[in-house]
Amino acid sequence: MKYPLNIYIVWHADSQISGNIAKELYNSFCRDYEKPLSRGLGIPVYFRFKKLENEKPIGIDFNNAEKNAVILLIDEEYFLDDSFTEYTTEITSKMDNNNRVYPISLFEKAHTIGCGLSNIQFTIGTIFLEKVLNLQIKEDLDKCIKKIKSEVLHDFARLLLDFHPIYKDKEKDRIGSPVKLFLCHAKHDGEITTIKFKKFIEQNLKLDVFFDTVDIANGYDFAKQFEEAILNSALVVFHTDEYSNREWCRREVLIAKRYKSPIVVAHKIKEGENRAFPYLGNMPTTVLNDEDEIEFYKIVYLTLYQVVNNLYQHRLLLQFKNLKNAGNTMEVITSPPELFNFIDIKRYQKEIGGKLTILYPDPPIGIEELSILNEVDPDVFFVTPINL
Repeated sequence: MKYPLNIYIVWHADSQISGNIAKELYNSFCRDYEKPLSRGLGIPVYFRFKKLENEKPIGIDFNNAEKNAVILLIDEEYFLDDSFTEYTTEITSKMDNNNRVYPISLFEKAHTIGCGLSNIQFTIGTIFLEKVLNLQIKEDLDKCIKKIKSEVLHDFARLLLDFHPIYKDKEKDRIGSPVKLFLCHAKHDGEITTIKFKKFIEQNLKLDVFFDTVDIANGYDFAKQFEEAILNSALVVFHTDEYSNREWCRREVLIAKRYKSPIVVAHKIKEGENRAFPYLGNMPTTVLNDEDEIEFYKIVYLTLYQVVNNLYQHRLLLQFKNLKNAGNTMEVITSPPELFNFIDIKRYQKEIGGKLTILYPDPPIGIEELSILNEVDPDVFFVTPINL
């Protein structure tokens, strides 16, 4: 079995800053190494920093996964080491539609390294929202890591979706985004924040947004346009006091859940709600304390994280299903199971007329949640790859 995506992080062993960045990327893309049972993307991440007898890091076998992403953390130590530049040249010579290299500039001359990278766009790790960073300062290093994680998550989505084949790299037009953010909000108390977030995206990031005020065509059925937009988007919910009182806000969440679109909730409750909308659970959340760029970056990262999670887990779980030769007796979902899933489960059961297994990502949910699901139908079994 091949994993849908392998990630390789290359950095120089003498660079403490690059080492710290690499560990943070591992925690984000695989799982927290200090909490091995925590929920994470679970993508295999491999380090390349120690030299072998030939004075180069161990090679990369691009046949071990369907897709490969190589992140290069290029600082002065990396730049000045001939063995690392030779190693980089070997890697870049093997790039194609399924194998991409993502160079990160950690000092001002990194983009002049050559090694086949001259025509490749770098992520500039030393600038955050037009401000120059000093990576020796922890606060600035944290901003650098935020930027790197958000940009490469976006790139991973492109790679997993085969969004832009390599032969189109030389096209002059702007390469579009494979990810569109559907901004879901209550106009009464959420519109001002949402407009600020929309402007932040447009001015700083390579993402597309759907905002109903400007993206609904006049004279067309807005319900149909909402449904089509959500189907091809990640839903960002600005959860304010009035949100759950608005019919279309509730509808948009339900549409996204029915289509299994990625959903992220940014909480901005001030006084409270008369009734919380029950279907805003079982999804990543964050708290919007301020309406500034750092807080908005947090929402973007969480959303891209969820997009990549859905793409990766769906491909991975289908492979496990095929290994078990389960046919239509097993179905795949990309998030922990909940009661809402029984809408689809009942339809699946009618088609097969028997017992059904639902495969979802590791780690398994707690026994207290599982017992509720089992009470609904004891002929439906919820398992993760580790259970298999």
